[in-house]
Order: sequence, then structure tokens, then C-alpha cells
Amino acid sequence: MAGLLGWVRRALARAHLVEVAALLHHELGLGTEGLRALRLPVDLLVEFPRWRDGSTVGFSPRRLGLTPVPEAAGHPLRTLRLQLSSASGGTAVVLGLAHDLLHRLDPALRVVVLMDPETNATDVRRLAREALGRQRRLRLAPVDFATIFARDNALAARDARGRPVLLVPRALRTEWDSGSPPLGGSAARRLGVRVVRSRLYWHGGNVLFDGEALVIGADTVAENVARLGLSGDEVVRLLAAELGRDVVVLGSPARARFDADGHRVTRSGQASYHIDLDVALLGRPGDGPPVALVADPRRGLARLPAVLAHRSLALSPHLPPAHARRQIAREFRAAARAREPLLREYRERLTRLGYRVVGVPELRTRSGREAVLGVTSLDFVYCNVLPGLNRGRAAVHYLPWGIPALDAEAERAFRDAGCRPVRVSRTAYLAHAMMQRAAGLRCFCGAMP
Repeated sequence: MAGLLGWVRRALARAHLVEVAALLHHELGLGTEGLRALRLPVDLLVEFPRWRDGSTVGFSPRRLGLTPVPEAAGHPLRTLRLQLSSASGGTAVVLGLAHDLLHRLDPALRVVVLMDPETNATDVRRLAREALGRQRRLRLAPVDFATIFARDNALAARDARGRPVLLVPRALRTEWDSGSPPLGGSAARRLGVRVVRSRLYWHGGNVLFDGEALVIGADTVAENVARLGLSGDEVVRLLAAELGRDVVVLGSPARARFDADGHRVTRSGQASYHIDLDVALLGRPGDGPPVALVADPRRGLARLPAVLAHRSLALSPHLPPAHARRQIAREFRAAARAREPLLREYRERLTRLGYRVVGVPELRTRSGREAVLGVTSLDFVYCNVLPGLNRGRAAVHYLPWGIPALDAEAERAFRDAGCRPVRVSRTAYLAHAMMQRAAGLRCFCGAMP
């Protein structure tokens, strides 16, 4: 049985779901229940009415009747969801972020903090009272979840009657598990919203929607092709049916590779593992066309001397300071050269969609074996932001890095986009603490419908 399950997993990565199912049906006499036992996605198979004949003709994915809630500079931010697990070591980060969100974002904002059941809820509530006081706009609730990156767990949506819905992935692929439940069964009851499970695998960090365009990263397409045995076009059509919008893909699914046995992306078709590290859709901050922020390494490199001279820059303790700065500069330039072609494709694709694209400074290092120093805290990103109204004005909420020249350049870009820059934190602590976890502000903040 274990061998057959492994064969099915590998077959789906190489052939179409319908082809695999038809073969098993004819050779082993299996119906849908038998195929389900072999972990074929039968819920998707039934979308192909002629699958027993090995034909994909007639594929017409069922619509869910959902509409995603826009994230845009001109839309209010009403409720944000944070997720806290003491096992992750991020308790101080999440509570610190909750404090800053409630003090710096719109006064109408509410924050709900989900705590995993293994976290000591009594101690967390005490810490929250000490840090935030008796805050009426903060709510803590125990709910089981797979990751502290709340954005990845769910997409905020409304159903045909306007009721709030959280659309969660088919399963959440994390560093430890490829099939973790995104939110526990108590989420609907605790949060007061209906939870609907998607038929696809995705991370919320790879999905953007501002009311103008629904954009996904190419790696999401590649993962579903490999894990579910679908074509790339069928994956896009499924997501469009679930969210009621045409889908735009950033990056190249053809370049991406997903290892079905290792359950990981082995070659990305994107500039970063999640597109929200490189792109922010702002909707229409004013009367003009929609606006998108896209990472621009050139604007970051233009401020490189000031960055290298700043005392907060984390240098390697094993190299003389002058040598460390030279190597860091090489890393920034090498990463910029590697990333620029894909970022240019992003800009061109969004421009064709009618967006006015504004470049935002960034400084990134290379990852994996290419990185010489391997210090992730040296990545400075400004696209992982929260757009939304702040006291009636279109705004971009971001975390400063504490390097004045770089922060000021980013704020110029936000103003050029027609938005008021709002620093969520007064210090650079949160930005660095999140980037040590390869994440940013949007990663930690899940939208609520």
C-alpha cells in the first residue's frame, strides 16, 4: 500500500490526474472511493465528467460564489488577525506588533490574536495587559493553526449574501509538514466567520487582490500542477472559480519546479518565494489609474554608501569591518543583478494591466549556496506593507529599518504612489525580528472579512 501511494504521488507529478485515475480505474477496477483511499484528489476528479474515458473534455470548475475582500490604499483596514505560538519564540514580536498596530493604524482598527492551544494563554493574556493595557480593540482567542504567518493561512472574502468568509488552502505546506490544516475546526466558532476550504494549495503571501486585479505567484501554479496532476491553465481556472475573478500570474510557471517527493519548490519561477515581498497592489489611491509598488534594486543601490556607513548595519563578526562592508556591497549588487530580470517582467506585466508602477528601494542578499555571508537580516524590503485608509487618507503602513537614507527613499516612493507613509513602529526592532524569520509586516497580518 505504501508503495502504491508513492507511485500515485509520483504519477500525479508527471501525468494528468485524469490519466492516472483512468488507468487505476481500468487496471484495478477502482471507483471514486478506492481512488480516494489512494489519496487522489477525487473532489477535483469529478470536475472532469469523462474521466473514466481518460478525457479532460468538459472541465468546468464549480464556483464558490465568493468575492475576495480588497486590500488597497483607499479601503479601510477594519480587523487584522495575528497568530501567536510560544513554541515559535515570537510572542514578543506578535504582542509588540499588536501594540503598534493599535496605536498607529486607524482608530477603528481591531486586532484578533489567535493563540495555538499549546501556548500558555494565561501568561499571554497577562503579558498583553501589561503591554497594551485593557484594550477593547484587542481580542485573544485559542485556535489551532499551522504557522504564525497569519497571511498564509487564509484569504478574506464575502459570500453571495455579503457574509464574511475565510477561504483557507486545501492544506498548508510548512517547513515541517506538507499537509498541515491551515486553521483548526474551532476557527469558525471562535472568529464568527464561515471557513471554506479551497481545492488548491497556496500561501496567502502569494496572492494579491486590490479590487482591480487578482494576482498570484507562478510557484503556486507549479505546486498544484505537481501535487494534483492538473494543467497550469486548470489551476488558474480553479482559483478564478473560487474567487470569482480572472487570475493574473506573475513569474514563470514553466521555470518553476516542485519536488512532489520532497514537497518543496526546488526552482522558483518568481523573484522571491512570495510575491508580496516584491509587489504591493494599492488599488486607486486617487482619481487616476491603479498603482502598484514593485521592488527596485537600483533605488536601493543608489543609497548604498549611506547604508554601509550606518552604525546599525549588521557586519560579520569574523571579518574586519572594512572587508565585511565590501563583501556586503558585493552581495547587494549580485542579488540585484540576479533579481532585476524577473522584477522587470513584473513591472511590464502590471503596466500592461493598466497599473502605474512605482519603484520602491530594496537591498537584498542572495540565498542558498550563492550567498557568501548568509545573513538574512541584511535584507531590506519595503513592499511587504499594509495599504489602507488611515484617518480618511490613502496610506501605506510599513516597518522602518532604522537607516534614515533608506527609509526616506521608501517614503518618497509611497508619496509618489499617492499614499501617506505611516510608520507602524517607532524603532527598527520589528522589521529586523520579522526578517530573521524571512517575513515582513504583511506576512504577520492576516486580513479579516
